[in-house]
Amino acid sequence: MGARLLPLFGLLLLSPRCWSHRPHHLSEEEEYLLQAAKEESPYGSLWPLPQTVQQSNDVYYIPPAEFSIVHGAGSTGSPLCMVLQDAFRRYYEYIFGYSPFKYSAVNTNGPSSGRLLQLQVILTSDQNECFLYPHVKSDESYKLIIDDDGAVLQASQVWGALRGLETFSQLVYEDSTGAFLVNKTRIADAPRFAHRGVLLDTSRHYLPLKSILLNLDAMAFNKMNVFHWHIVDDQSFPYQSVLFPELSNKGAYHPSTHIYSVTDVRLVIEFARLRGIRVIPEFDTPGHTSSWGKGQKDLLTPCYQDGQPSGSFGPINPIVNETYNFIQSFFKELSYVFPDAYIHLGGDEVDFSCWKSNPDIAKFMDEQGFGTDYRKLESYYIQKILEIVAEYHKGYMVWQEVFDNHDKLKPDTVVEVWKEKDYQQEMAAVTAARFQVLLTAPWYLNRISYGQDWIKAYGVEPTNFNGTTQQKQLVIGGEACLWGEFVDASNLTPRLWPRASAVAERLWSSKDVTSVGDAYTRLIKHRCRMVRRGIAAEPLYVGFCDHEINA
Repeated sequence: MGARLLPLFGLLLLSPRCWSHRPHHLSEEEEYLLQAAKEESPYGSLWPLPQTVQQSNDVYYIPPAEFSIVHGAGSTGSPLCMVLQDAFRRYYEYIFGYSPFKYSAVNTNGPSSGRLLQLQVILTSDQNECFLYPHVKSDESYKLIIDDDGAVLQASQVWGALRGLETFSQLVYEDSTGAFLVNKTRIADAPRFAHRGVLLDTSRHYLPLKSILLNLDAMAFNKMNVFHWHIVDDQSFPYQSVLFPELSNKGAYHPSTHIYSVTDVRLVIEFARLRGIRVIPEFDTPGHTSSWGKGQKDLLTPCYQDGQPSGSFGPINPIVNETYNFIQSFFKELSYVFPDAYIHLGGDEVDFSCWKSNPDIAKFMDEQGFGTDYRKLESYYIQKILEIVAEYHKGYMVWQEVFDNHDKLKPDTVVEVWKEKDYQQEMAAVTAARFQVLLTAPWYLNRISYGQDWIKAYGVEPTNFNGTTQQKQLVIGGEACLWGEFVDASNLTPRLWPRASAVAERLWSSKDVTSVGDAYTRLIKHRCRMVRRGIAAEPLYVGFCDHEINA
């Protein structure tokens, strides 16, 4: 065997197809980005770019061992805001914790232009928000001043202070000796859109808690504020219900290891709250419910073939009272577990073929005068669900099909536009009907391509549709979606980041922040910062991170 393999191995070594590197000719886009990478952005590594930034060349030295982040004396109410106290600890570590020079004598002298020993964080309004959950009307604005008088971060609510702390952490940098520096700076900032979300799918592949929590950290680094948790679907039902434990016992991939208990869910919600992130769960019905039927008897519609039950099942059965009794009890439970005012009800991609095969459904359709229009049956179900959910939740989100079917929606319904074809016309139609809208259609980041595909996401403008000023004010934001058919814990983070960072800046920064070259110079540094903080964000292109060492 060995004698026969040696010649083959030799051929492999000699074959130019194996060892020769084909010359790669740079595209115009690659040439442009490589040139941009050599240029310094006037905004350093700020991401997403604040609304207004003023910086000078005046530099202040920060001695890590002496520096502190404190609750400013000018704040109203009690200084015992645990959201802030937890953030002070985190951000001190983000700024200094990675450095081998953290407490080294190399920093003791520093530059002669001045020393910065403290960042004061001042909340100017009632601090009750410290003990509440973020919501759609949370105030995330802040002002940050670093000058000869010190550093002051001022915000009305704690949620703005969190965003300002992230900005301050991005302003601090090291020189070649390891000294920590920050420039004289004035920033006034607030998000352009109130809803800046990331959707993760934990049904098609189960995501362990540590992966979810790591993503929440990455979201905070990018000032994103909504975790859309697509927690269950056809493939599995990992949510462990208190009232209906058989849903996960029989519907999860594994009833013990691949579930989210109420304790797990509360951990995620509190972890998110401390970072100013809302958690909005999605329990999609009547379609996408195969896993529900495994643990809830008679919930799904029996399918028929040649006049006999085929043994397979379709969407939720909309014609029996037991369905709505279950839905009422289940969604009441969800209202206790998930504190956000909004819940996502899905309502997309309902396959009518099983309903069409069922003689009981056909009889019900005839009695209701629906004829053969199964969209009317879907609307019948959705309408009853909306009435039930309205008892427990102040608002709900739905996919665009619910709007397209002309269901009767509450005025505060949020419609999520996901179909990429003609999505601008859909945005115009939804806002013309005076509903709030979220855009996700061009931001399905589970779709990947070779090269700089973040640029396509960065170039999207959510208000780019034919509509009045009043209509465009109904666009409350958007979401980067990472569906789970080909995503699990092994590739979630590098597939999502820093591509979702492009969405984050589009939803936070001013509408006129559109320079791809400037974005590239900032994003390559921001990506390195995320990697340094433990986020395995994939590289944008060739290059390296300053903190990389051969250890």
